[in-house]
Amino acid sequence: MERSAGMDVLETDVLIIGGGFAGCWAALRAADLNATVTLVDKAYVSRSGASTMSGGITTCPLDSDDLDTWAEEFIVRGSYMCNQRWTYQLLEGQRERIKDYIRWNVPISRDADGSIRRFASRGMVNVRGMQYQPKVAMRELRRQITARGARILDRLFITELLTSDGEWPTRTGIAGAVGFDVYTGRFVVIKAKRTIVSTGMIAMKGTHRVDNDCGDGAAMAFRAGGRLVDMEFTFGGTFNVLMKKFDFPSYNVAVAHGARLINARGERFMQQYDPVRLERSELSHVVAAFAKEIVDGRGPVYVDLRHVDDSYWTDIAKLHRGGSILLTDHVPDPRSNPLPIEPTWGLWASGRSGLQIDLGARTNLHGLLAAGSVAKNDATGTHASAGSPTAFCKVSGWHAGDTAATESRQSQHPVISRDVLMRLQDQALAPLHRATAHKTSDDLHDDLARLEASVVDGMILNADKLAGMLRTTEEVAEATRTCRANDLHDLVKLHEARNVATCSGVVYRSALDRTESREQFFREDFPMTDPAWFCWHGATLACDGKVVFDRQSFPTEGIRFTPQVPDARGLGPIGAIIRGEHDALVHP
Repeated sequence: MERSAGMDVLETDVLIIGGGFAGCWAALRAADLNATVTLVDKAYVSRSGASTMSGGITTCPLDSDDLDTWAEEFIVRGSYMCNQRWTYQLLEGQRERIKDYIRWNVPISRDADGSIRRFASRGMVNVRGMQYQPKVAMRELRRQITARGARILDRLFITELLTSDGEWPTRTGIAGAVGFDVYTGRFVVIKAKRTIVSTGMIAMKGTHRVDNDCGDGAAMAFRAGGRLVDMEFTFGGTFNVLMKKFDFPSYNVAVAHGARLINARGERFMQQYDPVRLERSELSHVVAAFAKEIVDGRGPVYVDLRHVDDSYWTDIAKLHRGGSILLTDHVPDPRSNPLPIEPTWGLWASGRSGLQIDLGARTNLHGLLAAGSVAKNDATGTHASAGSPTAFCKVSGWHAGDTAATESRQSQHPVISRDVLMRLQDQALAPLHRATAHKTSDDLHDDLARLEASVVDGMILNADKLAGMLRTTEEVAEATRTCRANDLHDLVKLHEARNVATCSGVVYRSALDRTESREQFFREDFPMTDPAWFCWHGATLACDGKVVFDRQSFPTEGIRFTPQVPDARGLGPIGAIIRGEHDALVHP
Protein backbone atom coordinates (compact mmCIF):
# COMPACT_ATOMS: atom_id res chain seq x y z
CA MET A 1 0.00 0.00 0.00
CA GLU A 2 1.28 3.44 -0.95
CA ARG A 3 0.75 6.19 1.63
CA SER A 4 0.95 9.90 0.98
CA ALA A 5 -0.40 13.06 2.56
CA GLY A 6 -4.09 12.41 3.19
CA MET A 7 -4.33 9.51 0.77
CA ASP A 8 -3.76 5.73 0.70
CA VAL A 9 -3.35 3.93 -2.63
CA LEU A 10 -3.92 0.16 -2.85
CA GLU A 11 -3.75 -2.26 -5.76
CA THR A 12 -5.71 -5.49 -6.14
CA ASP A 13 -6.69 -7.89 -8.90
CA VAL A 14 -10.38 -7.86 -7.98
CA LEU A 15 -12.18 -5.12 -6.06
CA ILE A 16 -15.65 -5.93 -4.73
CA ILE A 17 -17.85 -3.09 -3.44
CA GLY A 18 -20.57 -4.34 -1.11
CA GLY A 19 -20.35 -7.22 1.34
CA GLY A 20 -23.73 -8.95 1.19
CA PHE A 21 -24.38 -12.38 -0.29
CA ALA A 22 -23.40 -11.29 -3.81
CA GLY A 23 -20.18 -9.62 -2.77
CA CYS A 24 -19.15 -12.43 -0.45
CA TRP A 25 -19.75 -15.14 -3.05
CA ALA A 26 -17.78 -13.07 -5.56
CA ALA A 27 -14.89 -12.75 -3.11
CA LEU A 28 -14.97 -16.44 -2.29
CA ARG A 29 -14.90 -17.53 -5.93
CA ALA A 30 -12.21 -15.03 -6.97
CA ALA A 31 -10.02 -16.05 -4.03
CA ASP A 32 -10.44 -19.72 -4.95
CA LEU A 33 -8.99 -18.82 -8.37
CA ASN A 34 -5.94 -17.28 -6.66
CA ALA A 35 -6.72 -13.66 -7.47
CA THR A 36 -5.82 -10.99 -4.95
CA VAL A 37 -9.19 -9.87 -3.62
CA THR A 38 -10.26 -6.74 -1.76
CA LEU A 39 -13.84 -6.64 -0.42
CA VAL A 40 -15.06 -3.29 0.92
CA ASP A 41 -18.26 -2.35 2.68
CA LYS A 42 -19.49 0.91 4.14
CA ALA A 43 -20.62 -0.99 7.24
CA TYR A 44 -19.40 -4.39 8.48
CA VAL A 45 -19.40 -7.48 6.30
CA SER A 46 -21.72 -10.14 7.84
CA ARG A 47 -23.58 -7.75 10.16
CA SER A 48 -25.30 -5.22 7.91
CA GLY A 49 -27.28 -4.88 4.71
CA ALA A 50 -30.26 -6.76 3.34
CA SER A 51 -28.57 -10.17 3.28
CA THR A 52 -28.50 -10.46 7.07
CA MET A 53 -32.21 -9.67 7.28
CA SER A 54 -33.47 -11.17 4.03
CA GLY A 55 -36.18 -13.21 5.68
CA GLY A 56 -34.12 -16.36 5.49
CA ILE A 57 -35.89 -17.45 2.29
CA THR A 58 -34.09 -18.73 -0.78
CA THR A 59 -34.98 -20.81 -3.82
CA CYS A 60 -34.13 -24.45 -3.13
CA PRO A 61 -33.66 -26.70 -6.19
CA LEU A 62 -32.25 -30.12 -5.35
CA ASP A 63 -30.66 -32.77 -7.57
CA SER A 64 -33.95 -34.68 -7.72
CA ASP A 65 -35.92 -31.73 -9.16
CA ASP A 66 -36.84 -31.30 -12.81
CA LEU A 67 -35.31 -27.92 -13.61
CA ASP A 68 -37.34 -27.61 -16.82
CA THR A 69 -40.51 -27.39 -14.71
CA TRP A 70 -38.95 -24.79 -12.43
CA ALA A 71 -37.49 -22.77 -15.29
CA GLU A 72 -40.78 -22.74 -17.17
CA GLU A 73 -42.62 -21.33 -14.17
CA PHE A 74 -40.04 -18.56 -13.68
CA ILE A 75 -40.08 -17.71 -17.38
CA VAL A 76 -43.87 -17.71 -17.77
CA ARG A 77 -44.52 -15.82 -14.51
CA GLY A 78 -41.91 -13.29 -15.64
CA SER A 79 -43.91 -12.76 -18.85
CA TYR A 80 -40.97 -14.16 -20.88
CA MET A 81 -39.09 -10.90 -20.22
CA CYS A 82 -35.83 -12.63 -19.42
CA ASN A 83 -32.73 -14.37 -20.69
CA GLN A 84 -33.70 -18.04 -20.48
CA ARG A 85 -30.07 -19.12 -20.36
CA TRP A 86 -29.74 -17.07 -17.16
CA THR A 87 -32.80 -18.86 -15.76
CA TYR A 88 -31.09 -22.22 -16.05
CA GLN A 89 -27.79 -20.79 -14.84
CA LEU A 90 -29.58 -19.50 -11.73
CA LEU A 91 -31.20 -22.84 -10.91
CA GLU A 92 -28.09 -24.92 -11.63
CA GLY A 93 -25.88 -22.59 -9.61
CA GLN A 94 -28.30 -22.41 -6.70
CA ARG A 95 -28.19 -26.20 -6.35
CA GLU A 96 -24.48 -25.88 -5.58
CA ARG A 97 -24.93 -22.98 -3.16
CA ILE A 98 -27.46 -25.03 -1.16
CA LYS A 99 -24.86 -27.81 -0.93
CA ASP A 100 -22.34 -25.27 0.39
CA TYR A 101 -24.77 -24.26 3.14
CA ILE A 102 -25.28 -27.88 4.09
CA ARG A 103 -21.54 -28.50 4.17
CA TRP A 104 -21.01 -25.41 6.36
CA ASN A 105 -23.78 -26.46 8.79
CA VAL A 106 -25.84 -23.32 8.23
CA PRO A 107 -29.13 -23.83 10.17
CA ILE A 108 -31.89 -24.86 7.72
CA SER A 109 -35.51 -25.62 8.55
CA ARG A 110 -36.01 -29.39 8.34
CA ASP A 111 -38.81 -31.94 8.54
CA ALA A 112 -38.99 -34.63 11.21
CA ASP A 113 -37.04 -37.04 9.00
CA GLY A 114 -34.16 -34.58 8.66
CA SER A 115 -34.85 -33.59 5.05
CA ILE A 116 -34.96 -29.93 4.07
CA ARG A 117 -38.44 -28.53 4.67
CA ARG A 118 -39.48 -26.88 1.40
CA PHE A 119 -42.59 -24.91 0.58
CA ALA A 120 -44.17 -23.33 -2.47
CA SER A 121 -42.31 -20.13 -3.21
CA ARG A 122 -44.43 -16.96 -3.16
CA GLY A 123 -45.86 -16.29 -6.60
CA MET A 124 -45.20 -19.88 -7.69
CA VAL A 125 -46.90 -23.27 -7.74
CA ASN A 126 -44.06 -25.70 -8.54
CA VAL A 127 -40.93 -23.78 -7.47
CA ARG A 128 -39.90 -24.48 -3.89
CA GLY A 129 -38.02 -22.42 -1.33
CA MET A 130 -36.42 -23.12 2.00
CA GLN A 131 -35.93 -21.20 5.21
CA TYR A 132 -32.48 -20.80 6.76
CA GLN A 133 -30.55 -18.49 9.09
CA PRO A 134 -29.03 -15.70 6.96
CA LYS A 135 -26.92 -14.22 9.76
CA VAL A 136 -25.15 -17.51 10.30
CA ALA A 137 -24.68 -17.88 6.55
CA MET A 138 -23.10 -14.42 6.35
CA ARG A 139 -20.77 -15.08 9.29
CA GLU A 140 -19.65 -18.30 7.66
CA LEU A 141 -19.03 -16.57 4.35
CA ARG A 142 -16.82 -13.99 6.08
CA ARG A 143 -14.88 -16.77 7.75
CA GLN A 144 -14.42 -18.61 4.46
CA ILE A 145 -13.24 -15.44 2.71
CA THR A 146 -10.66 -14.48 5.32
CA ALA A 147 -9.41 -18.09 5.47
CA ARG A 148 -8.50 -17.77 1.79
CA GLY A 149 -6.42 -14.65 2.40
CA ALA A 150 -8.79 -12.12 0.85
CA ARG A 151 -8.67 -8.61 2.31
CA ILE A 152 -11.84 -7.18 3.88
CA LEU A 153 -12.03 -3.43 4.47
CA ASP A 154 -14.98 -2.62 6.71
CA ARG A 155 -16.32 0.91 7.26
CA LEU A 156 -14.97 2.21 3.95
CA PHE A 157 -17.49 4.31 2.02
CA ILE A 158 -16.91 4.26 -1.73
CA THR A 159 -17.85 7.58 -3.31
CA GLU A 160 -17.00 7.04 -6.98
CA LEU A 161 -15.81 4.45 -9.42
CA LEU A 162 -12.34 5.14 -10.77
CA THR A 163 -12.25 5.46 -14.56
CA SER A 164 -9.15 4.68 -16.61
CA ASP A 165 -9.47 7.91 -18.63
CA GLY A 166 -10.48 10.23 -15.79
CA GLU A 167 -13.82 10.99 -17.44
CA TRP A 168 -17.41 10.47 -16.24
CA PRO A 169 -19.02 8.92 -18.17
CA THR A 170 -15.95 7.03 -19.29
CA ARG A 171 -14.96 6.14 -22.84
CA THR A 172 -12.47 3.46 -21.80
CA GLY A 173 -13.57 1.61 -18.67
CA ILE A 174 -13.37 1.16 -14.91
CA ALA A 175 -10.08 0.88 -13.02
CA GLY A 176 -11.17 0.60 -9.37
CA ALA A 177 -12.81 3.01 -6.95
CA VAL A 178 -12.17 5.72 -4.36
CA GLY A 179 -13.67 6.49 -0.97
CA PHE A 180 -12.97 7.31 2.66
CA ASP A 181 -12.70 5.56 6.00
CA VAL A 182 -15.86 6.42 7.93
CA TYR A 183 -13.96 6.54 11.24
CA THR A 184 -10.79 8.44 10.30
CA GLY A 185 -11.76 10.26 7.11
CA ARG A 186 -8.65 8.94 5.38
CA PHE A 187 -9.09 9.00 1.60
CA VAL A 188 -8.48 5.63 -0.05
CA VAL A 189 -7.77 4.83 -3.70
CA ILE A 190 -8.11 1.21 -4.80
CA LYS A 191 -6.77 0.40 -8.25
CA ALA A 192 -8.22 -2.83 -9.60
CA LYS A 193 -7.95 -4.89 -12.75
CA ARG A 194 -11.61 -5.81 -12.38
CA THR A 195 -14.27 -4.17 -10.20
CA ILE A 196 -17.53 -5.74 -9.03
CA VAL A 197 -20.40 -3.65 -7.63
CA SER A 198 -22.66 -5.63 -5.30
CA THR A 199 -24.13 -2.90 -3.11
CA GLY A 200 -27.71 -4.13 -2.86
CA MET A 201 -31.05 -2.75 -3.90
CA ILE A 202 -32.19 0.80 -4.56
CA ALA A 203 -34.35 2.16 -1.75
CA MET A 204 -35.18 5.42 0.00
CA LYS A 205 -33.50 5.91 3.34
CA GLY A 206 -36.11 5.81 6.09
CA THR A 207 -38.82 3.94 4.18
CA HIS A 208 -37.31 0.45 4.09
CA ARG A 209 -36.08 -1.63 7.01
CA VAL A 210 -32.59 -1.86 5.43
CA ASP A 211 -31.65 1.77 5.96
CA ASN A 212 -28.26 1.64 4.26
CA ASP A 213 -29.41 0.24 0.91
CA CYS A 214 -29.37 3.50 -1.03
CA GLY A 215 -28.47 2.42 -4.55
CA ASP A 216 -24.83 3.46 -4.13
CA GLY A 217 -23.44 1.03 -6.70
CA ALA A 218 -26.13 1.70 -9.31
CA ALA A 219 -25.64 5.47 -8.95
CA MET A 220 -21.85 5.30 -9.24
CA ALA A 221 -22.04 2.97 -12.24
CA PHE A 222 -24.63 5.19 -13.95
CA ARG A 223 -22.47 8.29 -13.50
CA ALA A 224 -19.61 6.35 -15.10
CA GLY A 225 -21.77 5.36 -18.10
CA GLY A 226 -23.26 2.08 -16.88
CA ARG A 227 -26.45 0.91 -18.59
CA LEU A 228 -29.42 0.52 -16.26
CA VAL A 229 -32.42 -1.44 -17.50
CA ASP A 230 -36.12 -1.56 -16.65
CA MET A 231 -35.72 1.06 -13.94
CA GLU A 232 -39.46 1.78 -13.87
CA PHE A 233 -39.88 -1.72 -12.43
CA THR A 234 -37.94 -0.56 -9.37
CA PHE A 235 -41.35 0.40 -8.01
CA GLY A 236 -42.69 -2.31 -5.74
CA GLY A 237 -44.07 -3.12 -2.34
CA THR A 238 -43.97 -5.50 0.56
CA PHE A 239 -45.59 -5.98 3.96
CA ASN A 240 -43.30 -5.07 6.82
CA VAL A 241 -45.26 -2.92 9.28
CA LEU A 242 -47.22 -4.62 12.05
CA MET A 243 -49.66 -2.62 14.18
CA LYS A 244 -48.11 0.60 12.83
CA LYS A 245 -44.95 0.28 14.94
CA PHE A 246 -43.31 -3.16 14.67
CA ASP A 247 -41.31 -4.85 11.95
CA PHE A 248 -43.20 -7.87 10.67
CA PRO A 249 -40.76 -10.84 10.72
CA SER A 250 -41.42 -11.93 7.12
CA TYR A 251 -44.58 -11.89 5.08
CA ASN A 252 -43.10 -14.50 2.75
CA VAL A 253 -42.37 -16.93 5.55
CA ALA A 254 -45.80 -16.42 7.11
CA VAL A 255 -47.82 -17.13 3.96
CA ALA A 256 -45.62 -20.11 3.18
CA HIS A 257 -46.78 -21.61 6.47
CA GLY A 258 -50.47 -20.80 5.91
CA ALA A 259 -51.01 -17.17 7.01
CA ARG A 260 -53.93 -15.33 5.45
CA LEU A 261 -54.90 -11.72 4.81
CA ILE A 262 -58.40 -10.72 5.87
CA ASN A 263 -60.28 -7.44 5.74
CA ALA A 264 -62.41 -5.82 8.44
CA ARG A 265 -65.28 -8.17 7.57
CA GLY A 266 -63.08 -11.19 8.12
CA GLU A 267 -63.06 -11.98 4.39
CA ARG A 268 -60.05 -13.62 2.77
CA PHE A 269 -60.10 -11.11 -0.06
CA MET A 270 -57.26 -12.59 -2.16
CA GLN A 271 -59.68 -15.33 -3.23
CA GLN A 272 -61.18 -12.95 -5.80
CA TYR A 273 -57.81 -11.80 -7.16
CA ASP A 274 -55.79 -15.02 -7.30
CA PRO A 275 -57.87 -18.07 -6.31
CA VAL A 276 -54.92 -20.44 -6.86
CA ARG A 277 -51.99 -18.73 -5.14
CA LEU A 278 -54.03 -16.41 -2.87
CA GLU A 279 -51.68 -14.54 -0.51
CA ARG A 280 -48.72 -16.12 -2.29
CA SER A 281 -49.45 -14.16 -5.46
CA GLU A 282 -47.02 -11.53 -6.77
CA LEU A 283 -46.41 -9.00 -4.01
CA SER A 284 -47.45 -6.12 -6.25
CA HIS A 285 -50.83 -7.77 -6.84
CA VAL A 286 -51.33 -8.45 -3.13
CA VAL A 287 -50.41 -4.89 -2.13
CA ALA A 288 -52.75 -3.52 -4.82
CA ALA A 289 -55.56 -5.73 -3.54
CA PHE A 290 -54.82 -4.46 -0.01
CA ALA A 291 -55.07 -0.87 -1.26
CA LYS A 292 -58.33 -1.65 -3.02
CA GLU A 293 -59.84 -3.01 0.20
CA ILE A 294 -58.87 0.17 2.04
CA VAL A 295 -60.12 2.53 -0.69
CA ASP A 296 -63.44 0.67 -0.85
CA GLY A 297 -63.95 0.97 2.92
CA ARG A 298 -63.23 -2.64 3.90
CA GLY A 299 -60.16 -1.82 5.97
CA PRO A 300 -58.19 -2.22 8.07
CA VAL A 301 -56.48 -5.36 6.78
CA TYR A 302 -55.10 -8.01 9.11
CA VAL A 303 -52.58 -10.81 8.89
CA ASP A 304 -54.28 -13.91 10.26
CA LEU A 305 -51.78 -16.35 11.78
CA ARG A 306 -54.38 -18.62 13.32
CA HIS A 307 -54.00 -21.08 10.45
CA VAL A 308 -50.22 -21.43 10.25
CA ASP A 309 -48.66 -24.82 10.96
CA ASP A 310 -46.80 -25.47 14.20
CA SER A 311 -43.39 -25.32 12.53
CA TYR A 312 -43.91 -21.59 11.85
CA TRP A 313 -43.62 -20.74 15.52
CA THR A 314 -40.57 -22.90 16.15
CA ASP A 315 -38.81 -21.70 13.00
CA ILE A 316 -39.22 -17.97 13.63
CA ALA A 317 -37.77 -18.43 17.11
CA LYS A 318 -34.74 -20.32 15.80
CA LEU A 319 -34.12 -18.98 12.32
CA HIS A 320 -35.56 -15.53 11.78
CA ARG A 321 -34.46 -12.12 12.97
CA GLY A 322 -37.18 -10.26 14.86
CA GLY A 323 -39.56 -13.18 14.96
CA SER A 324 -39.73 -13.03 18.73
CA ILE A 325 -41.95 -9.91 18.66
CA LEU A 326 -44.85 -12.23 17.84
CA LEU A 327 -44.08 -14.30 20.92
CA THR A 328 -44.10 -11.42 23.41
CA ASP A 329 -46.81 -9.44 25.16
CA HIS A 330 -46.06 -6.40 22.94
CA VAL A 331 -48.78 -7.68 20.61
CA PRO A 332 -52.01 -9.60 21.28
CA ASP A 333 -51.47 -13.34 21.05
CA PRO A 334 -51.29 -13.87 17.26
CA ARG A 335 -52.34 -17.51 17.69
CA SER A 336 -55.85 -16.25 18.40
CA ASN A 337 -55.86 -12.58 17.29
CA PRO A 338 -55.40 -11.31 13.72
CA LEU A 339 -53.02 -8.33 13.71
CA PRO A 340 -53.26 -5.14 11.61
CA ILE A 341 -50.62 -5.09 8.88
CA GLU A 342 -49.49 -2.43 6.42
CA PRO A 343 -47.41 -2.44 3.24
CA THR A 344 -44.87 -0.03 1.86
CA TRP A 345 -44.63 0.98 -1.80
CA GLY A 346 -41.79 2.73 -3.53
CA LEU A 347 -38.25 2.12 -4.75
CA TRP A 348 -37.50 -1.51 -3.97
CA ALA A 349 -35.92 -3.31 -6.89
CA SER A 350 -35.09 -6.91 -5.81
CA GLY A 351 -33.52 -7.58 -9.20
CA ARG A 352 -36.43 -6.39 -11.34
CA SER A 353 -34.20 -3.53 -12.49
CA GLY A 354 -30.59 -2.49 -12.33
CA LEU A 355 -27.30 -2.82 -14.19
CA GLN A 356 -27.67 -5.28 -17.02
CA ILE A 357 -25.16 -8.10 -16.95
CA ASP A 358 -24.32 -10.97 -19.28
CA LEU A 359 -23.92 -14.60 -18.25
CA GLY A 360 -20.49 -13.78 -16.82
CA ALA A 361 -21.87 -10.80 -14.82
CA ARG A 362 -20.13 -8.22 -17.06
CA THR A 363 -21.77 -4.82 -17.53
CA ASN A 364 -21.48 -2.61 -20.62
CA LEU A 365 -18.38 -0.92 -19.14
CA HIS A 366 -15.00 -2.57 -19.63
CA GLY A 367 -13.63 -3.76 -16.30
CA LEU A 368 -16.93 -3.45 -14.40
CA LEU A 369 -19.10 -6.36 -13.27
CA ALA A 370 -22.24 -6.39 -11.14
CA ALA A 371 -23.94 -8.95 -8.92
CA GLY A 372 -26.93 -9.19 -6.63
CA SER A 373 -29.76 -6.68 -6.33
CA VAL A 374 -27.77 -3.87 -7.94
CA ALA A 375 -27.99 -5.92 -11.15
CA LYS A 376 -31.00 -6.75 -13.27
CA ASN A 377 -32.03 -10.35 -12.57
CA ASP A 378 -32.42 -11.56 -16.13
CA ALA A 379 -33.26 -15.05 -14.88
CA THR A 380 -36.76 -14.09 -13.75
CA GLY A 381 -37.67 -10.95 -15.72
CA THR A 382 -40.21 -8.65 -14.09
CA HIS A 383 -41.12 -11.27 -11.50
CA ALA A 384 -39.45 -11.47 -8.08
CA SER A 385 -40.59 -14.68 -6.46
CA ALA A 386 -39.81 -15.17 -2.79
CA GLY A 387 -36.36 -16.67 -2.66
CA SER A 388 -35.22 -15.86 -6.20
CA PRO A 389 -33.60 -12.49 -5.31
CA THR A 390 -31.34 -14.10 -2.69
CA ALA A 391 -30.61 -17.02 -5.02
CA PHE A 392 -29.61 -14.54 -7.72
CA CYS A 393 -27.29 -12.77 -5.27
CA LYS A 394 -25.44 -16.00 -4.56
CA VAL A 395 -25.23 -17.25 -8.13
CA SER A 396 -24.48 -13.92 -9.85
CA GLY A 397 -21.85 -13.23 -7.19
CA TRP A 398 -20.16 -16.57 -7.88
CA HIS A 399 -20.09 -15.88 -11.63
CA ALA A 400 -18.86 -12.31 -11.14
CA GLY A 401 -15.99 -13.56 -9.02
CA ASP A 402 -15.19 -16.26 -11.54
CA THR A 403 -15.13 -13.84 -14.48
CA ALA A 404 -13.23 -11.12 -12.64
CA ALA A 405 -10.49 -13.44 -11.40
CA THR A 406 -10.04 -15.11 -14.78
CA GLU A 407 -9.90 -11.85 -16.74
CA SER A 408 -7.58 -10.14 -14.26
CA ARG A 409 -4.79 -12.58 -15.14
CA GLN A 410 -4.38 -10.96 -18.54
CA SER A 411 -4.87 -7.37 -17.34
CA GLN A 412 -2.67 -4.61 -15.98
CA HIS A 413 -3.42 -1.73 -13.64
CA PRO A 414 -3.87 1.47 -15.68
CA VAL A 415 -1.92 4.57 -14.75
CA ILE A 416 -4.21 7.14 -13.13
CA SER A 417 -3.30 10.79 -13.10
CA ARG A 418 -2.49 12.24 -9.69
CA ASP A 419 -4.60 15.27 -10.62
CA VAL A 420 -7.64 13.02 -11.13
CA LEU A 421 -7.13 11.42 -7.72
CA MET A 422 -6.80 14.80 -6.02
CA ARG A 423 -9.98 15.99 -7.74
CA LEU A 424 -11.89 12.93 -6.54
CA GLN A 425 -10.56 13.43 -3.02
CA ASP A 426 -11.74 17.02 -3.00
CA GLN A 427 -15.18 16.03 -4.28
CA ALA A 428 -15.56 13.34 -1.64
CA LEU A 429 -14.48 15.40 1.37
CA ALA A 430 -15.46 18.94 0.33
CA PRO A 431 -18.78 18.94 2.28
CA LEU A 432 -16.77 18.83 5.53
CA HIS A 433 -15.34 22.27 4.76
CA ARG A 434 -18.42 24.07 3.51
CA ALA A 435 -20.28 26.81 5.32
CA THR A 436 -23.56 25.86 6.95
CA ALA A 437 -26.23 25.29 4.32
CA HIS A 438 -29.98 25.80 4.48
CA LYS A 439 -30.65 22.06 4.55
CA THR A 440 -28.98 19.15 6.28
CA SER A 441 -28.41 15.64 4.95
CA ASP A 442 -31.36 14.46 7.05
CA ASP A 443 -33.54 17.14 5.44
CA LEU A 444 -32.60 15.83 1.99
CA HIS A 445 -33.46 12.25 2.89
CA ASP A 446 -36.77 13.44 4.33
CA ASP A 447 -37.55 15.28 1.08
CA LEU A 448 -36.97 12.05 -0.84
CA ALA A 449 -38.82 9.83 1.63
CA ARG A 450 -41.94 12.00 1.38
CA LEU A 451 -42.24 10.82 -2.23
CA GLU A 452 -43.26 7.45 -0.75
CA ALA A 453 -45.60 8.70 1.96
CA SER A 454 -48.70 7.09 0.47
CA VAL A 455 -48.99 3.53 -0.80
CA VAL A 456 -51.98 4.25 -3.04
CA ASP A 457 -50.58 7.53 -4.35
CA GLY A 458 -47.23 5.95 -5.12
CA MET A 459 -48.83 3.04 -6.95
CA ILE A 460 -50.96 5.16 -9.30
CA LEU A 461 -48.63 7.19 -11.54
CA ASN A 462 -49.11 9.70 -14.35
CA ALA A 463 -46.98 12.19 -16.28
CA ASP A 464 -47.69 15.17 -13.99
CA LYS A 465 -47.00 13.19 -10.84
CA LEU A 466 -43.79 11.71 -12.21
CA ALA A 467 -42.60 15.14 -13.36
CA GLY A 468 -43.16 16.48 -9.86
CA MET A 469 -41.28 13.58 -8.31
CA LEU A 470 -38.44 14.15 -10.76
CA ARG A 471 -38.21 17.82 -9.76
CA THR A 472 -37.78 16.80 -6.14
CA THR A 473 -34.88 14.48 -6.99
CA GLU A 474 -33.23 17.21 -9.07
CA GLU A 475 -33.58 19.68 -6.19
CA VAL A 476 -32.05 17.19 -3.78
CA ALA A 477 -29.21 16.41 -6.19
CA GLU A 478 -28.47 20.12 -6.53
CA ALA A 479 -28.60 20.63 -2.76
CA THR A 480 -25.99 17.90 -2.18
CA ARG A 481 -23.51 20.16 -4.01
CA THR A 482 -23.85 22.89 -1.37
CA CYS A 483 -24.78 21.11 1.87
CA ARG A 484 -22.32 20.94 4.71
CA ALA A 485 -21.43 17.69 6.47
CA ASN A 486 -20.83 18.27 10.19
CA ASP A 487 -18.90 15.03 10.66
CA LEU A 488 -17.97 11.82 8.85
CA HIS A 489 -21.29 10.13 9.65
CA ASP A 490 -23.08 13.12 8.17
CA LEU A 491 -20.78 12.94 5.14
CA VAL A 492 -21.86 9.34 4.49
CA LYS A 493 -25.53 10.35 4.63
CA LEU A 494 -24.92 13.25 2.25
CA HIS A 495 -23.30 10.96 -0.33
CA GLU A 496 -26.15 8.50 0.16
CA ALA A 497 -28.67 11.28 -0.54
CA ARG A 498 -26.82 12.06 -3.76
CA ASN A 499 -26.97 8.40 -4.77
CA VAL A 500 -30.66 8.02 -3.94
CA ALA A 501 -31.40 11.18 -5.94
CA THR A 502 -29.38 9.84 -8.88
CA CYS A 503 -31.18 6.47 -8.90
CA SER A 504 -34.67 7.81 -8.27
CA GLY A 505 -34.17 10.38 -11.00
CA VAL A 506 -33.40 7.58 -13.48
CA VAL A 507 -36.45 5.65 -12.23
CA TYR A 508 -38.81 8.59 -12.76
CA ARG A 509 -37.33 9.43 -16.16
CA SER A 510 -37.66 5.80 -17.23
CA ALA A 511 -41.25 5.76 -16.00
CA LEU A 512 -42.01 8.86 -18.06
CA ASP A 513 -40.43 7.28 -21.12
CA ARG A 514 -42.43 4.03 -20.83
CA THR A 515 -45.88 4.70 -22.25
CA GLU A 516 -47.72 1.64 -20.99
CA SER A 517 -48.57 -0.28 -17.78
CA ARG A 518 -47.08 -3.69 -16.99
CA GLU A 519 -46.78 -5.85 -13.88
CA GLN A 520 -46.27 -3.61 -10.81
CA PHE A 521 -45.76 -0.49 -12.98
CA PHE A 522 -49.05 1.38 -13.49
CA ARG A 523 -49.60 4.68 -15.29
CA GLU A 524 -53.21 5.80 -15.19
CA ASP A 525 -52.58 7.92 -18.33
CA PHE A 526 -51.28 4.80 -20.15
CA PRO A 527 -53.20 1.99 -18.39
CA MET A 528 -52.87 -0.64 -21.14
CA THR A 529 -50.06 -3.16 -21.60
CA ASP A 530 -48.54 -2.52 -25.03
CA PRO A 531 -46.84 -5.43 -26.85
CA ALA A 532 -44.44 -2.90 -28.39
CA TRP A 533 -42.82 -2.63 -24.94
CA PHE A 534 -41.93 -6.33 -24.81
CA CYS A 535 -38.22 -5.53 -24.48
CA TRP A 536 -35.45 -4.44 -22.14
CA HIS A 537 -35.71 -0.70 -21.55
CA GLY A 538 -32.22 0.77 -21.14
CA ALA A 539 -31.06 4.11 -19.70
CA THR A 540 -27.53 5.46 -20.08
CA LEU A 541 -25.91 8.78 -19.17
CA ALA A 542 -24.49 10.55 -22.23
CA CYS A 543 -21.44 12.81 -22.22
CA ASP A 544 -23.69 15.89 -22.44
CA GLY A 545 -25.41 14.92 -19.18
CA LYS A 546 -28.64 13.76 -20.78
CA VAL A 547 -30.23 10.34 -20.21
CA VAL A 548 -30.45 8.28 -23.39
CA PHE A 549 -33.06 5.51 -23.61
CA ASP A 550 -33.00 2.41 -25.77
CA ARG A 551 -35.00 -0.76 -26.31
CA GLN A 552 -33.35 -4.14 -26.72
CA SER A 553 -35.02 -7.37 -27.84
CA PHE A 554 -34.80 -10.43 -25.64
CA PRO A 555 -32.29 -13.07 -26.78
CA THR A 556 -33.55 -15.97 -28.83
CA GLU A 557 -30.41 -18.10 -28.62
CA GLY A 558 -30.90 -21.19 -26.49
CA ILE A 559 -34.53 -20.48 -25.56
CA ARG A 560 -36.62 -23.50 -24.59
CA PHE A 561 -39.95 -21.80 -24.10
CA THR A 562 -41.33 -19.72 -26.95
CA PRO A 563 -42.57 -16.32 -25.74
CA GLN A 564 -46.35 -15.94 -25.69
CA VAL A 565 -46.89 -12.22 -26.23
CA PRO A 566 -50.49 -11.00 -26.72
CA ASP A 567 -51.07 -9.17 -29.98
CA ALA A 568 -53.66 -6.85 -28.50
CA ARG A 569 -53.32 -4.23 -25.80
CA GLY A 570 -54.88 -5.10 -22.45
CA LEU A 571 -55.38 -3.44 -19.07
CA GLY A 572 -52.39 -3.95 -16.79
CA PRO A 573 -52.92 -6.04 -13.62
CA ILE A 574 -52.48 -3.22 -11.09
CA GLY A 575 -54.86 -0.97 -13.00
CA ALA A 576 -57.38 -3.80 -13.21
CA ILE A 577 -57.27 -4.32 -9.45
CA ILE A 578 -57.48 -0.62 -8.60
CA ARG A 579 -60.34 -0.07 -11.06
CA GLY A 580 -62.26 -3.09 -9.84
CA GLU A 581 -61.98 -4.76 -13.26
CA HIS A 582 -59.66 -7.60 -12.30
CA ASP A 583 -60.39 -10.97 -13.87
CA ALA A 584 -58.39 -13.88 -12.50
CA LEU A 585 -58.59 -15.61 -15.89
CA VAL A 586 -57.17 -12.58 -17.72
CA HIS A 587 -54.63 -11.62 -15.05
CA PRO A 588 -53.49 -15.00 -13.65
